[in-house]
Amino acid sequence: MTAKGLSAGLSNPEKVVNALRIITSDPQVRVILFNIFGGITRTDDVANGIVTAIRQHPLRVPLVIRLTGTNEDSAVRILAGAGLSAMTDMDEAVRAAVAQVGAETAA
Repeated sequence: MTAKGLSAGLSNPEKVVNALRIITSDPQVRVILFNIFGGITRTDDVANGIVTAIRQHPLRVPLVIRLTGTNEDSAVRILAGAGLSAMTDMDEAVRAAVAQVGAETAA
């Protein structure tokens, strides 16, 4: 993608699909923390990418989503429609991700 595309706020859900495919191919990954601070990036595009990705490649690890920014309300609705939720506080999201790994380790 060109610098012009990035500065124009161009988002592409397929990038999210590819990123999650790569991350989940690593057997060492125990939790995924998706942190989106959408200023230029539209959070609804990212949410669509997350939903598409987990439909194409069901996750075997917990997913914690933190997002805030452009089109945040739409993104939250998109995620909720797929049975997912998002947090807006980064500290809370990190604690949730760490707790997921702790729960897995305890099991």
